[in-house]
Amino acid sequence: RQVLTRGQLLEKLWDIDEKFVDEHTLTTSISRIRSKIESDGGAPYIKTVYGMGYQWTGGEAK
Repeated sequence: RQVLTRGQLLEKLWDIDEKFVDEHTLTTSISRIRSKIESDGGAPYIKTVYGMGYQWTGGEAK
């Protein structure tokens, strides 16, 4: 599965007023998405790849 870098995600994320979304906003958004879609103790849907970015795993344990 493809790893999306923070830079790639930030390039695609703009707010309604066409202002750039910063890294803190990205981190907070990923955290909030995780809290909504992941269950405690289950395999993560979004994996953090240290030093690279994020990877969608779909909750599959590897």
